[in-house]
Amino acid sequence: MVTIKDIAKAAGVSPSTVSRALNDSPLIKQSTKDRIKRLAAELGYERNELARSLVKGKSRALGLIVSDITNPFFAEIAKGVEDMAQARGYGVILCNTGDDPRRERDYGLLLRRKRVDGQIITSVALEDPFLLELQRGRMPFVLVSRISKTVDAPYVIVDDRLGARLAVEHLISLGHTRIACISGPKGTEPGHVRAAAFAEVLAEHGLRVPRSWVKHTEFTWEGGERAARELLGRRRRPTAIFAANDLIALGVLVAAHKLGIEVPGALSVVGFDDIAYASLPLIELTTVAQPTYRMGYLAAEWLIDVLEGKRRKRLRKVLKPRLVVRRTTAPPA
Repeated sequence: MVTIKDIAKAAGVSPSTVSRALNDSPLIKQSTKDRIKRLAAELGYERNELARSLVKGKSRALGLIVSDITNPFFAEIAKGVEDMAQARGYGVILCNTGDDPRRERDYGLLLRRKRVDGQIITSVALEDPFLLELQRGRMPFVLVSRISKTVDAPYVIVDDRLGARLAVEHLISLGHTRIACISGPKGTEPGHVRAAAFAEVLAEHGLRVPRSWVKHTEFTWEGGERAARELLGRRRRPTAIFAANDLIALGVLVAAHKLGIEVPGALSVVGFDDIAYASLPLIELTTVAQPTYRMGYLAAEWLIDVLEGKRRKRLRKVLKPRLVVRRTTAPPA
């Protein structure tokens, strides 16, 4: 491995001069900097970024913790984070928790040991002690698609309540009265809020449905299919289903197909997120679109601004969703 001493010997200068030149010190002439940098490149010199971060106290790296990287929703957030970070000269270390709070905590501690400058957390648990640990350790962080009720944490979220209302109001406007809801896990912010908004809208319109028509499952198409089979396999079944994310909605479509139930002729389906798959010609899912990429981009922008001393005000950004009507909804038969 080529060292600073090797470059100094080749350039006929001291190691301290090489170090200053590589770090763009104003004490070194530009012509000397250019010559030393050219020699370093020719010799194949690579900086020890860990050692450099220990000296400077900055790694120029952000940690990004997501719940499920196979979910296009989180992939789109990650893209927004990465694009902003790269534009500002930062790298991103991605950690996937698989919706496991213990793994989230372990990854958070790992990122601190790796000396990342800040963390962006998109896992959807309602609460976890890891946020308190981050706060005590004075690690800058920002939440995406979640808030905390115990930690005064900065966040970028979409208005989940408004999004769910848009979905359910759309189904009611089409004439549906027998509407079911398949939401995410009860212990998650979106799962809790979207199910509560569903019940709220039904009550406002004087509609009542059996308690068994409100189900909670994982934010996966497997979970959606399993819950939908329970709802659709009954004698009296709903004519419409509001799914709390698009993967659950895709599972509903799979279940309906297997049971021979026509969509939207015999069943209307609305999702939430507007992932890339939702607009495919064979799917054309009616859904509530989140500005997912923008959420990641804004979170990274704010965090980097804080790290560089450009912002002090805590981020509290609530973005508005919008309804995208496609093929999977129609008036009831």
